[in-house]
Order: sequence, then structure tokens, then C-alpha cells
Amino acid sequence: MSLAKAEIEIEAPLETVYEVISDFESYPDFLSETKEVVVNESNSKSANITFKINLIKKITYTLDIKMTPKKGLSWKLVAGDLMKKNNGRWKLSHKKGITTAVYEIDMEFAGLVPKAISNRLIGSSLPTMMRAFKDRAEDMA
Repeated sequence: MSLAKAEIEIEAPLETVYEVISDFESYPDFLSETKEVVVNESNSKSANITFKINLIKKITYTLDIKMTPKKGLSWKLVAGDLMKKNNGRWKLSHKKGITTAVYEIDMEFAGLVPKAISNRLIGSSLPTMMRAFKDRAEDMA
């Protein structure tokens, strides 16, 4: 099991940050490891999304996502070719023109996943991913 948490301050309205984190189909436009996103089902409160990413190895997984506008979103793994668990959330708060975005993830891999892949998925790619979301939201603000 791998747990990770990151926090970043974004100079953008909370609504803009929420729009960026919940616009799953746009992830390939600004997250280089995300190759494809398929929205299986979606409404204003929930979504079922399949992600295809490439981090040393191609990985496909599907998440059930619960969306709470102006607060964030949370997810749970439905299926994945390398994962037994992928639960997490974005928690948003806003104060004086700054949105604080907290990202938390709890991931467990199936079988023998090389340490290079698990480290990259959980740890080393997290700061880069957070900066990409920050840049995207600030560009839209």
C-alpha cells in the first residue's frame, strides 16, 4: 500500500480549479503521461472514467468518481490492470484569491509491480502533476 498527499496554492478562483480537476477529457492536453480518457458515464454528481496512462508501462484503470462542486471530488477503483486499490480525493478551499488544492491517494498494486513504476506513480510524478493542474487553472483564470 502506498499513501501520498500533496498540497498546492493556486492563484485562481475555486470554481476554475474545480473545473480543471473535473474536466477529465482534457487531462491528455496538460498531463503528459495521460494518453486517453474515456467517460463511460457522467452527471453533475458522479462519473465513471477509464484512464490510459504511460509511466514506463501502459496502464489502464477505471474509477468511480463522486463530485462535490466547490469542495472537490473523490474516487475509488473499479478495475485496473496493475492496481488492487486506487482511492483518493481532491479537497479544495479558497481564501483571499488563492485556492488551496489538497490531493490524497491510497494505491495498492496487484502482483509484482516493479518499484520504479510504483515510485513513479505515487511519488515522483506527484509534484509534476500538481504543477500541471496549477498552471492549467492559472492560465484559465
